[in-house]
Amino acid sequence: MKPVIVAAVFIASACSCAQTRVDTTYRVELTATASPMIDFFRYPRVPGTASKTSVGYGGSLRVLWHPSRLLSIGLLSGYFVISQDEFSVHLPTADLNYSTRLAAVPLQIALSMQKHGLEMGVEIGSYLMMTRIWGGDSPPASGSRLELAMSIFGSYLFSLSNTIQIGPELRVVDLRYRGIVCVMPSCSFRIIPLRY
Repeated sequence: MKPVIVAAVFIASACSCAQTRVDTTYRVELTATASPMIDFFRYPRVPGTASKTSVGYGGSLRVLWHPSRLLSIGLLSGYFVISQDEFSVHLPTADLNYSTRLAAVPLQIALSMQKHGLEMGVEIGSYLMMTRIWGGDSPPASGSRLELAMSIFGSYLFSLSNTIQIGPELRVVDLRYRGIVCVMPSCSFRIIPLRY
């Protein structure tokens, strides 16, 4: 019986020495991104036109909490202008010029994994789609609706200090209802305001 106990103690001590120390430093991260957008539409952007692409711009803020070494979870929000268009309506009495804008405000849950500055993640949730048309001889009109969307993103951030990082990010957003796919090459700026 003694050899079994000695062997068990020896194996247990060897296994405990072979394990790496668990990282127990939790942190909160704030990541701001600014980006141009290339948008691909399933249908023409404005009725009566043939164009199915547009160029937009926007920015976002992602707040992440790291409960372990790789996984992080948090929220994303921001403001994106997906398309802006001008078109004319030809009437027998006059030609009327109109402008339109399609903008979006995301509110999504973000999940990501990070290691050595490389981050890959997914964002799932809703976008508040806001349309506005103005011009001609009529008052401006606007409308909004919630739309489900999914995003994937990847980034590589370089450390400027212990709490500040900067680097490129690429995000692809799929807006299901309207069939819009947005590709966003971004510049990301991250601060880590809290470690515990």
